[in-house]
Amino acid sequence: MRLTAPLNAITFATKDVYGKALSLQELKGKKVILSFFRDAACPFCNFRVYEFTHKYKAWQQQGIEVIAVFSSPANEVREHVARYPRPFRLVSDPDLSIYNKYGVEKSASALWKALLFRFPRILKGIMKGGRPKPNPHVTLVPADFLINEKGQIEDTWYGRNTSDHIPLERIDAFIKG
Repeated sequence: MRLTAPLNAITFATKDVYGKALSLQELKGKKVILSFFRDAACPFCNFRVYEFTHKYKAWQQQGIEVIAVFSSPANEVREHVARYPRPFRLVSDPDLSIYNKYGVEKSASALWKALLFRFPRILKGIMKGGRPKPNPHVTLVPADFLINEKGQIEDTWYGRNTSDHIPLERIDAFIKG
């Protein structure tokens, strides 16, 4: 079940990887980038988190919040992704409850496409801290949702392969719009 814009964002309440309460509802009034990643050790994911980290200060000055959701347990997210300080919220969802609410898909062919055609991105991710390791959710395909101040999804992106996230240019257009 893919979500399409415009649509009210599906609210959820959880804790971030440090145990701090987080609710999508509490962010109403701000624009939100909700990004779903495969796992904390994924090189593709680590490179995207690196990109977000470098853009976040400018985004935050424009009223944007980022929530990055991982299928890994919280301790693995802290070990791999949060090894370097991240200025945005990191969420662990190993039972995939939030993933399922947003229709995040699994695809073995999407994994193979990324391995075959996005190898340079794997290397960049490894250089930024990603180290592939066994993961029960290895076939999760990234998804991104741009949520406006009213709590409505303005843009959705379901990856075509396991390295495919919404282009940064679309995020920048959302922020300016």
